[in-house]
Amino acid sequence: MRETGSEISHSIAYPTMGIILLGGLTDSTFRKPRHTSAGITYTGVEEDMFAEVQLFASDRRIGLINGVEVSGSESRSPFVVLDRYRDSILKKEGKIDSQLSFESWSRNIPSGSSDAAAAAFGYCISSILENRVNIVDLENDLRTISESVGRSLKGGLTLTHPGKEPWTELLLPESSFENYEIVAFRFQEPRKPSDRIHENIVGSPEYGKRIEETEQKGRQLAEIAGSEDIEGIFDLAEKDTERYHRLIESVGVNVINPGMLALINNLKSKRGEFWNRYIVTGGSNVFTVIRSEDRAKALALATDSECTTSILRVAGPPVAVYDQVKKDFKG
Repeated sequence: MRETGSEISHSIAYPTMGIILLGGLTDSTFRKPRHTSAGITYTGVEEDMFAEVQLFASDRRIGLINGVEVSGSESRSPFVVLDRYRDSILKKEGKIDSQLSFESWSRNIPSGSSDAAAAAFGYCISSILENRVNIVDLENDLRTISESVGRSLKGGLTLTHPGKEPWTELLLPESSFENYEIVAFRFQEPRKPSDRIHENIVGSPEYGKRIEETEQKGRQLAEIAGSEDIEGIFDLAEKDTERYHRLIESVGVNVINPGMLALINNLKSKRGEFWNRYIVTGGSNVFTVIRSEDRAKALALATDSECTTSILRVAGPPVAVYDQVKKDFKG
């Protein structure tokens, strides 16, 4: 439990997964993407998957992540961002002589928790400073915590454009996906560090082609989203998953283990019975998109695999928490 302080802002944001998968950053500090990427924001069907951030004013600077105090010197520390906005926030709150502190929790998130946490920090900052914050500048500040934060900031389906000042646009809101669910088949395999993927993939002789093809896929995705062809979106996502994993495996990063591969092959064999498409990012999850009425058919496939399952849905942007008693979620 943190020391007593005066709450300034409290928000939750949702994790993300890739649709056009990101691999390759400009550097390890500013973490700007080298190519076009896209993703969706998600939560559990019970809305029990999110990151929660509370900012408060205190006598000494405190940072707590899942109950563990951090110093601020860690890689990708939230303090790097908070310190940029500290004086403006404390002045706005009339607490200029205080320290700006935080407490952050990850609730049940199988993958994409850093995007959610970064977005929750961003929402806290923007809700305090209101129109004084340029959203593109804030997104790029937050990339020092997580490179795909723009997805979680916008919610729904998003497209992130690279460049000197990358930015993320909303293609479809979460309501467009209401007839679909995602089954997360969660395997007990250590996650490959995302930085290893980002560092290795740029060494591939095909990386230049990857940059070109993601730009083309981004244009294609925007067209598909414009017609609200939801299944077309996930057709593209599965094809990009397969392309991405061929590429990272060629530079020595293997994410898809034998159990995951067996499940993927099983999913494909069942397509005559029900529509499904899969996504694998950098973790040990096979995210399987289905029509909501086919949930039982998809879950039945877990009996042949050493995995657990969670039912997900596409989620929206961050939200504020007002006078809410925190739920006792484990995670």
